[in-house]
Amino acid sequence: MTVAPHRINLTSATILSGVYLTAGVGIELVRRYFGFRWAERASLALEVFPARILDWLGLFVSFRKAWAQGILSDIQVRLLYGLTTIAVIYVLGFLVALAMWTATRWWPRKTS
Repeated sequence: MTVAPHRINLTSATILSGVYLTAGVGIELVRRYFGFRWAERASLALEVFPARILDWLGLFVSFRKAWAQGILSDIQVRLLYGLTTIAVIYVLGFLVALAMWTATRWWPRKTS
């Protein structure tokens, strides 16, 4: 039985997104309620990746201005960061599935 590469990658992307969001929520709760220094550093580390993606897309400057002016709340910023990260995970999963599909079309399996 063969499983299509896109199904494997979609499942992996879903699991990875869930783990990322769960870790983010857990770290944010620890940071807010207990104020541990490691939680502050972990929270900043989780924010770097989506911030760089938004910067790469040319959206970070306007996003930062909206947050500084109070147009976006902290929760909206976290939501946008989370959605950005999930989108990147799924795009990468799609690209890997596309590469695997292409490879299976170019190099068919040898049967023995």
